[in-house]
Amino acid sequence: FNQFKKALTYDKICQKVRPHREHILVIADEVDDFLDRDKLVFNICSNKANTFAPTTLELYFETSCAAYHRKECPRELFQSSPNPAYWIDLYEKFDAIHNEIQDASKSLNKSFGIFNEQTLRHCTSSISHDIEGYKALIARPYESVNRAMPGSYYSDVERTIFLTFVILSEDIAKYDELFQGERKFITFEYWREYLTELDYDELVYGHNRLSEIAENYPNASLGLIRFLYIIILKRMEIRDRSRSVNSVDIIFNFDCIGFTGTPFLDNYPTSDYIRHQREDDIPPSIDRSFYAYTSEELSQDEFENRFSQFQGQNSDVKVEYVSSDFMQESLKIGEMETLKEIFTREQENPKAESRKTTKAPFNAIVDLCGIFKLSTIEDVRSLVLEHFGPGCFHYIYHIDQSDGSDRMLCIKSKNDVTFDEEFYRDLCKRYGADLRHKIFFFVDNRNYIGKDVPYQLIYQRHFKLPLFVKSVVIAHDVEDFSKIWQAMGRSRTMNDTTFSIYKSNIPADMIKGNNGLGDIKTLPLTRLLYTKNCDCKMAGNLSSIYQTLIALYNLSQDSFYYSDDIVNSFIEKMEMTIQTKVKMLEDKIARVVLGTPVPARILEHIFLDKFRGSPNKAVA
Repeated sequence: FNQFKKALTYDKICQKVRPHREHILVIADEVDDFLDRDKLVFNICSNKANTFAPTTLELYFETSCAAYHRKECPRELFQSSPNPAYWIDLYEKFDAIHNEIQDASKSLNKSFGIFNEQTLRHCTSSISHDIEGYKALIARPYESVNRAMPGSYYSDVERTIFLTFVILSEDIAKYDELFQGERKFITFEYWREYLTELDYDELVYGHNRLSEIAENYPNASLGLIRFLYIIILKRMEIRDRSRSVNSVDIIFNFDCIGFTGTPFLDNYPTSDYIRHQREDDIPPSIDRSFYAYTSEELSQDEFENRFSQFQGQNSDVKVEYVSSDFMQESLKIGEMETLKEIFTREQENPKAESRKTTKAPFNAIVDLCGIFKLSTIEDVRSLVLEHFGPGCFHYIYHIDQSDGSDRMLCIKSKNDVTFDEEFYRDLCKRYGADLRHKIFFFVDNRNYIGKDVPYQLIYQRHFKLPLFVKSVVIAHDVEDFSKIWQAMGRSRTMNDTTFSIYKSNIPADMIKGNNGLGDIKTLPLTRLLYTKNCDCKMAGNLSSIYQTLIALYNLSQDSFYYSDDIVNSFIEKMEMTIQTKVKMLEDKIARVVLGTPVPARILEHIFLDKFRGSPNKAVA
């Protein structure tokens, strides 16, 4: 889908496609992701080197350092800058990001970092030119940290600047190669001010790795971080010009058919309606009969009826919600300690068999929020072996982070092989129907959407049993019910698999009301999460609302793409030109969108549709 959007930023392709777009049908899967903030827009950018002044680089360092180490805002230092208010706001932003990356579901994923060749090894396409150009350093302005998408360039450079400091502070080994190439440029003056604990000649001309120096001389770490931080920021590219195509542009310009398990989308007009410049009421293109809004105050029977429509064939799903509040403390000890606690809690279930058994009460973990993001599959293997003993699970299913392939790790021999049809058949010959008790399925957060664990339906047809006995979904701080449902959907046999959903901040009365497994549609927490999801999806987010306005502007200009007027917003803020440009952009969109009949009617239709579903009765 991103490649399609990328193609529509090229004028030659646009000129060929636009006259014939009524003959093009777009068929897409997972359309509920279209409006997600990280997947909404495809920017094709020409980048340029930045021109940060030395004083600006120093201010970035001091701001990052203060926010990371929880120091007070250095207001006196900021007074020396032309725009102290910018740096005060930036400190607050960095502090908020630092708080965010302590949060389990949004933490910095070090295996999927964004700053050098090694950390981009999972990107197998559209990234080679970056690696060729930089080798030891990638400092593009990505905003999406957990899932850097090849070719998608984001514009939050300030976030990248702070995360550079975070990675330097927490995982400095990633910069061993960069330091080796740059150490000869450490001046005597810099050494005298920041690194006198080290021998100057050994520091500049030696061969010890950066990570070794930092470990042996911890008091010198900040001076080393400062040296590399300034180098990285000097090399960091910023955007020069940008063309962007977003998901709504596709909806407005092409006939679309979408497939999804959770179809929460705005009700946009069809491309046919727009092409023929119709003036009648915009026809509904989405069946919302299963939506349940807070403002409707449905009876329990009415809610269950709508939720049943949402479920479709997965009509008999048995779930137990479990409080995950304990993770706040267990994660301070470690990720594997948290996983061990989950194992213990699942086995404390009255129906569970004792430890060191040949059959565990569950055989699948879906880590929806990145709780175990720093742990390797070898860490998981060690814990599974320690907790369940050698006679229980024989293999661990996992997904290769480099290419997304299905893998099987043998617990006994540690051999890691491809989980293909030949291997599956061999397992069936060896274990028969008991195969499901011999595989532990570990699905991490980077792969819970759109990635099917194979051979589930084949196994069920053959043995009349689900391959997933019980799936434990770690939702923790995730509030989006559609994501929880998708994580449950990693089991393709939802009616036959049971589920434990670990969720934080569950209201006390809703925990007490759950006596073990129950029909998901009858549980009060399901209703709370589902209605909140419908309310939020209908309201949309700032990104989707803004991009809808941009798509309407593009429509009025007969263009697939938008050329940004505000390219580097952080520089505009620093130089105090942002307010003027935002006002000009607002005036342009208002004049063009509201002044053109078709876009104006579409905008009115979308707003009225949103207002009717608002939980605020006055708005509805």
